[in-house]
Amino acid sequence: MPLAALAVLLIWGWHRLNLLHSVSGYGDILEFTWALSWFDEAIRTGKSLAVYPLAFYPGGWHVATYAEGPLMLLATLPLYRLGGPAFAYNMTVLLTFVVAFVGAYKLARLFLVPFRGAQSTMLPATLAALLISFWGLRWFQNLGHPNFLIGSALLPWMLWALERALQRQGGGLSGSRIDGRSLAWLAAAGVLWAVTIAGTVYFIWIGGVALGAWVLGRLLGRSITVRLALVDLAVPIVVALVLSAPGLIWFWQATTAIQPDFYTAGEVNFWGASLNGLPIPSIDHPVLGSLARSIYQGTPYEQGATNLGLLAVLVAIAGWISVRKDRRWLPATLLAVAGLLLALGLTLKWNNESLQLAVLRPLNQLIWRIGYAVKPEFFVSPVPKAPFADAVPLPGLLLAALVPFFERARVFARYAFAGGIGVYLLAARGVMLPRKLWVSAALSLLLVFEVLPAPLQPVPLPTLPHPAFDWLKAQPAAPDQSVVDLIAGQPYTPVLFNGGETVWATRYHGQPTVSGASSVWPAYTSFLHNWLGTHEHTFWNQDTVPILRFYDVRTILLHMRSEQEQAILEEAKSNQELRFVDCFPAVPGPWNYPICVLEVLPPRNANINLVLQDGWSGQEDWGVWAEGVESTALWVATARQDHRLQVETFPQCVDGQQQTCLLYTSPSPRDGLLSRM
Repeated sequence: MPLAALAVLLIWGWHRLNLLHSVSGYGDILEFTWALSWFDEAIRTGKSLAVYPLAFYPGGWHVATYAEGPLMLLATLPLYRLGGPAFAYNMTVLLTFVVAFVGAYKLARLFLVPFRGAQSTMLPATLAALLISFWGLRWFQNLGHPNFLIGSALLPWMLWALERALQRQGGGLSGSRIDGRSLAWLAAAGVLWAVTIAGTVYFIWIGGVALGAWVLGRLLGRSITVRLALVDLAVPIVVALVLSAPGLIWFWQATTAIQPDFYTAGEVNFWGASLNGLPIPSIDHPVLGSLARSIYQGTPYEQGATNLGLLAVLVAIAGWISVRKDRRWLPATLLAVAGLLLALGLTLKWNNESLQLAVLRPLNQLIWRIGYAVKPEFFVSPVPKAPFADAVPLPGLLLAALVPFFERARVFARYAFAGGIGVYLLAARGVMLPRKLWVSAALSLLLVFEVLPAPLQPVPLPTLPHPAFDWLKAQPAAPDQSVVDLIAGQPYTPVLFNGGETVWATRYHGQPTVSGASSVWPAYTSFLHNWLGTHEHTFWNQDTVPILRFYDVRTILLHMRSEQEQAILEEAKSNQELRFVDCFPAVPGPWNYPICVLEVLPPRNANINLVLQDGWSGQEDWGVWAEGVESTALWVATARQDHRLQVETFPQCVDGQQQTCLLYTSPSPRDGLLSRM
């Protein structure tokens, strides 16, 4: 019965997909399948796996910073070689649901007791496994996050191994030592934790919260001593760190090399779940989705997909009431509380807007002062500004202020992977409360219906190349030249198009692009993205093209995804430093829109390659006049290296007056990324 129930939901969710030739979307899925194709090519041709040279030009994409860890990619590579990119992705994802279901089933069986008159806990354990495997946040990961599907699938197994160790300790041991089997189970928990970290470093924190909450629950329940609790924490931590160390060191080296801009407090708060989003059915539910979206009207990304279900929450509360005096259930209860509290992010939100309570302003100011003293790069001022000034602070805000690197887990909603396990274990216990077995069975069916996933919508993979890529591929390649992919960030304002479509395109046209993918960008990429996004009417700005030349941009690919790009194109056509080539038609697939191509023309005077700001005349063929007593110019350093500035000047003498010429340079606060003369 358990495996039949699993098969029914998998068939329902996947019946529209052809496992060999279609996937459930593009975007992040293209990032993953691109990475597999790159790894396969690099291994076959003897290239380095460390850097993909055609993305994030000029430094390339340091693959160790990619969310799907290199070890996970290598483990998936046999599937890619066996059946291609779609097959590799689909089989990886399907396998995670099987693994999650079996692990959750085994974990539930450790807690649940048989029904009155029943001989086993098969029904409630099956229910818990289905809810943990298919609830909204996990199903959302089908759209391109196999690393989180793997991590969330192994999390029940990690807790199961930990619980096996803890039950042995609470089963009659003296408390003065731990036997060999108990140590083996603790080590197994550490190994499973390390595997989740290999998929994504997020699970350093998610797994750590689950481990801490579970051991604390056993300690508060007096089934283990303080000494044993410390050992129970230490063994998995040491095992996980030892096994994860090579990958973490590589990740640290790669991030140090590219100096990424990590996230602001506002961005981290944006990715926390909302209070009214938790106790509702999935916003993508095939039947109840419209009801859920009428209750939660905020952004529909991962923070909007943390939907536990209304009936599930009510039944879980009933289950908790029935076991609140049972110390065996403390780990599941603490896991639910800790995971969901952290999933809510930095401040309490409703429809993804921070709730305001002026009486809490002194508390916010205190936390902010602490954060500013410890992490001024995240808490950028000693006094909180809106929406933080009067917001309802959550434990995540204090942890972000005090715990090193804690704020770098940008999407706090993902802590619900841990909290959801506790909630659904309690819900399975609540289903066992009715005296009649048929009532429990009917309630179980309703709970399964509440997490019923929306069937995945197929799109073809592999895809056809866009005609713009064919044109670009036919152009003579030259060293030190690149492409930039742009989309509209807002009206009249382009930004870099960073996504799976961008890196897949490089496999077709073979040209390096300043754009890239993933959520960890090199400093020089972030600078260009932010500069473009903060200058309205960008192509009317005389500094735009000179800045693009610092990135050796020869070709601009403007992705015409909306009417806003059309307005940007008209302004770009009026820029005399650009030449409009053509707009190439759409093709089925990820580029089902036109792409317009513009070429960056050589500068009028190749000897002047700075961005002239204040105190200069207009450019002439021979050069420019410096006017007034001070003139400033800037350039973008796209690599940490020595730069030579060559200046040729001659004075315009004024009789009877002394004159002084002083030349100096100064870097910006971004470690020399932007230099000023």
